[in-house]
Amino acid sequence: MDGVHIGLGSFLDYARSTPRGCAGIVRNQWEIYIDETSLAWTFYAPFRSALRRAVSSPDASEVVAEAVRQARPVQQPHFQQLHEGFQRWWGKVRATGVPMESAAWDCGDLSVTVSRRSALALRHRDGHAEVVLPYLKEPELGADSANLALRVLEHLVPVMLPEATPVVLDVRRGKALRLRRNTNRAELDALLAAEAAKYLTHWEAMAEVRRAE
Repeated sequence: MDGVHIGLGSFLDYARSTPRGCAGIVRNQWEIYIDETSLAWTFYAPFRSALRRAVSSPDASEVVAEAVRQARPVQQPHFQQLHEGFQRWWGKVRATGVPMESAAWDCGDLSVTVSRRSALALRHRDGHAEVVLPYLKEPELGADSANLALRVLEHLVPVMLPEATPVVLDVRRGKALRLRRNTNRAELDALLAAEAAKYLTHWEAMAEVRRAE
């Protein structure tokens, strides 16, 4: 099997999803694999782009508000909720956007990627830095699910932005999640390996279906 790639946000969705939801995620990832122009996963793309611009803008709220105004009708209620949550979070943050590098966490044949287009890098006034993965979906993100993404980010921050703290931001609720110091990293790594193996098995099964069509 050639190496399989998935963005960290999609991998997080997969890890916390139902069996039916997992099948949909793998199917959409397969569509992207065979056609890079596929529209799969583009629903939130304008909002992600707005977030990246906003954290480096003197008027972050207006940048995001413009994305809400430009949204299609089906996107409008979601983007509005995201804007409100962003305002609650950003109002408490004293930071600005800074450059970062893309990186990938490899587990067997699976490569979980975090690109400069999918995450935010922030430098706070006191000098400390954060790499933030925005979670944009409607269901609330629980700590157990967030911890998986946080652990992947923890592996990658030496490349992305050295000495940065990993953060997953549940944007709709304006809630930032971080790993606790006493979190059992070894158990998280074991769980990540299990989820990666599950995804690869699911991917190979999808490949067999496609080859049979």
